Formats: sequence, C-alpha cells, structure tokens
Amino acid sequence: MNCFRHPTTATGVCVYCGRALCPACSPTSPEIRLTCSAECAARMTRQERLLAGLMQRSTQGARLNAVFYLLCGLLSLGGAVAAHFYLPAPFLIWFCAGCAVIFLGSGAWQWFTARHKPVVPNEPPHS
Repeated sequence: MNCFRHPTTATGVCVYCGRALCPACSPTSPEIRLTCSAECAARMTRQERLLAGLMQRSTQGARLNAVFYLLCGLLSLGGAVAAHFYLPAPFLIWFCAGCAVIFLGSGAWQWFTARHKPVVPNEPPHS
C-alpha cells in the first residue's frame, strides 16, 4: 500500500479516515495517534469528547437505575413483611419476597457496573 500523498510505501493508517501514511507524513512522537491532516485530528478529538460525554451520561443513567431498583426492592421487601403479618397469604408473601430479591439484585448489579470505569474503544495509552 502506498501513501496517499507520496509514491512511497505506507507505514501507518490515519485513525479517522483510513488513508495510508508514509514516514514523512506520520508524526514523530509515538504517543500521538496517526492522522493525515489537522482536520482529521480535530474531528477525532471531537469524536473522542462526544464519546466521553456519552459514557458519562450512560454511567449517570446506570446510577439512577440502581437507585430505582434498590428502592423498588426495599418496597417489595416491606410488602412481603407486611403481607406476612397483616395478610398471611403465602402467594403474596413469596411474590413480594421474590420481587424484592430480583430488584435488590438488579440494583446491586447496576450500582456495581456504574462504579467501574467503562472501557473506551481505541483509547490512547496513558503514560
């Protein structure tokens, strides 16, 4: 494969548009991602910022879901206890207790996943 600007053999590819780059067109620093132009670099930076914002909103949504599930679990658990004392119907007790287990488990899982940093694809290595 040849460089898109020069007739020499390519040694890299632009991470945004996929154009082939030769050593003369590639940045000299190994920490910099390969881009063929300032426009591709700006677009890549914008895309990374948008992805970071999306991941942050996703984490906030998972936290809100966790709180909702945990509250529903506590209410269901309270319903099971109340059904045991005030309305001794086995089906109602087991149904409320089962819902409490499912809601509390879902809330704990959502809380656990919201606390861990998500892996962003193609994230540059940190030094």
